[in-house]
Amino acid sequence: MSGNKLEKFFQPDPIEHNKDKQTGRIQLCELVKQNDFGLDQPTFDVLKLILEQYDYLSHVEIVFISPEEEPNTGGFFDRVRVDEQTFVPTIFIVSMDKKHLCRLKDVRRSSSTRVAEIPGISFSRLSPNLLRQFIIAHELGHASDYIRNYETNPDYHGSDAAEKWDLHYESNLLTMPVPGFDPVDLREELSKFDNLEDFIKANPNLVKIINTSKIETKQDLINAQEAAYRASVYESYADNFAAAFLKKNAVALNITELIDSGRRREST
Repeated sequence: MSGNKLEKFFQPDPIEHNKDKQTGRIQLCELVKQNDFGLDQPTFDVLKLILEQYDYLSHVEIVFISPEEEPNTGGFFDRVRVDEQTFVPTIFIVSMDKKHLCRLKDVRRSSSTRVAEIPGISFSRLSPNLLRQFIIAHELGHASDYIRNYETNPDYHGSDAAEKWDLHYESNLLTMPVPGFDPVDLREELSKFDNLEDFIKANPNLVKIINTSKIETKQDLINAQEAAYRASVYESYADNFAAAFLKKNAVALNITELIDSGRRREST
């Protein structure tokens, strides 16, 4: 991503960005009904329970992608254009890969720590399975936000819902320490530079934005970006959706970390 992006705070259209990943889509209701995708049981159980409890998500489409396609995340949400007036809420899920999830937990430590804190467990107890379950529920939380507040909003017609969603998302990114970047994009951009000083030299407009007395290294900046991103209204909605769902269904999903955490709270 070029310095021009930083100057204009421009975010590429997610439809164009993800158009090569739109094959193999299936509606959530059909995926659960068919149950022939070779999914691991924890993943299938999360999808099945969410469908049962939030039936308005039935038309959300699911796309499974490889860790190689998305090395720095476990999934993401998008509204995929079908035609000029039609957009389909879609979540992209990285296929189950324990090594990939362990790497995510380590590389995106500040974000993973927040994932653990939300349902009330320690970072050390955040297992690959729970991290994956949280990611899936989180992305469906974005789908819930889109459907309830945009797609079915009577004030929006045709493509208005998708346009308003994009404006919401882009406005969210503009509040970040480095405006216009989500944490994954920023990490990729920073990887091109040896240190934070070189990054700022290449993007001098950031001097007025970044507090260099508190942010001295690339990792400091990544941590600040992750914290701001997860604290935003956009991400908080999805985080809270995921946390509420997982805590409510901890026994049904056999999430021992949350079951044990609940028992400890009850005993105090």
